[in-house]
Amino acid sequence: VLSSIRVSVIVPIMLLAIKESAVDMSPFVRKTAAHAIPKLYSLEPEMKEELIAVLEKLLADRTTLVIGSAVMAFQEVCPDMNELIHKNFRKLVSLLVDVEEWGQIVIVNMLTRYARTQFTDPNLGQTESADAAEDEGEFYENSDDDDDEEDTTEEA
Repeated sequence: VLSSIRVSVIVPIMLLAIKESAVDMSPFVRKTAAHAIPKLYSLEPEMKEELIAVLEKLLADRTTLVIGSAVMAFQEVCPDMNELIHKNFRKLVSLLVDVEEWGQIVIVNMLTRYARTQFTDPNLGQTESADAAEDEGEFYENSDDDDDEEDTTEEA
């Protein structure tokens, strides 16, 4: 509720509340802290470093309730800071199945962007036209051979 008040005078109080909420025992409180981070960032972008420190703690959370909200906050505050994802990548992938639906969409989009920027292209040395021509030729050659064999078995 405090993060919905759009007055810059209470920004330090909001930051303190978010920091305390991010380490609370209840996953619902940590989830709410993750939801408050983008609101505070839109109000005061100069607090980015402090918010990133809180986000780092929330991304390391093992609760599926918190992870979706933390990734959503990550997407809005610092989507290009892949070093926050490096250490949590395997955990995010393994928890993806249990995260709520909207959180799954956010995580899949973030992991897709991460994979495109961090993993090498397996087809890097190949040309598409040569591969397509080879694949197309093999397909038609194999299917013709199969038809010929069926014709000879039917005649016998």
